[in-house]
Amino acid sequence: MENHIIIGAKVTDRIRENLDHALPAHQFYFKDNNPDYLQILRIEGEQVIGKKVASGLNVKQLDDYASNVISILRKVCPDYRWSESEIRVFAQTLIG
Repeated sequence: MENHIIIGAKVTDRIRENLDHALPAHQFYFKDNNPDYLQILRIEGEQVIGKKVASGLNVKQLDDYASNVISILRKVCPDYRWSESEIRVFAQTLIG
């Protein structure tokens, strides 16, 4: 069993549309499933775009990761008006 903490946002239809139209030069931020950047994951039946982080982060580190995630999302989806309140902490458990 693996436990992950993800800092990110739920992928709505509007966000999906923006991701689909991301500039090719920015697609590596989320399309390559690279843990150094963002990943699109399924959590509780919904898609989430975010970054997996280690457990035990302090509040400052959590804030830094959240700022980094929103910065990348604003670059990838410049036409979407991102709000800091959309960035959330998700937990994911993988069994098997």
